[in-house]
Amino acid sequence: MNLLKTTCCQLILACLLLLSTSANAALIRIQTDQQQYQTGDTVTAWLRVENATETLTGFFLALQYQPAQLWLESWTFGTGFNDGFGSYAYSAHDLINGKLSLEEYADWAADLDLLMAQQQQGFVLAAFKFTVKKAGNFVLELDNSYLGFLGQSANMLSPDWAGVSIQVTDPTAVPAPPSALLMLCPLLWLSLRRTLSVKRTKAMLS
Repeated sequence: MNLLKTTCCQLILACLLLLSTSANAALIRIQTDQQQYQTGDTVTAWLRVENATETLTGFFLALQYQPAQLWLESWTFGTGFNDGFGSYAYSAHDLINGKLSLEEYADWAADLDLLMAQQQQGFVLAAFKFTVKKAGNFVLELDNSYLGFLGQSANMLSPDWAGVSIQVTDPTAVPAPPSALLMLCPLLWLSLRRTLSVKRTKAMLS
């Protein structure tokens, strides 16, 4: 069954490449449950569609991330292309390069009115969970060379997208001493030497 769905997805994608293209049909926004994390935390992220100009019947895209810093734990598809009788979904994860390719298409006989109702106020294409491995600033973004929607008019639609930046700190890291403290140490040492010098001078005179 999975092989059949994979084959169908590949055939649909090949057909899509032969169809006309319409630009700026929607916005894909990458969202996370937080903006700041600590190492070891779980990052939950979503791909959400906004401002679609028509009912969508499929999509393909590739999410890109930094595999040395973020470990992709799991992913799930949304329900925007499922009218209750299933959809055709495909995924491929390139762990080495940090890329997750996703495709999903509604059934050819799907109820378009139901899909429109599900998509009207915006909807989730997919959700992800990452585990943070290292501290730093990282981004989640899409690959512009592999990105598109299929509309109910059978046209290929090219969406805009907005990525997200993630800030990660290491709770075990020792904070650097403030500059005022660094300046205070030499001053204390000089004061101590001056005090000892005065005491030594008084001892010699008495």
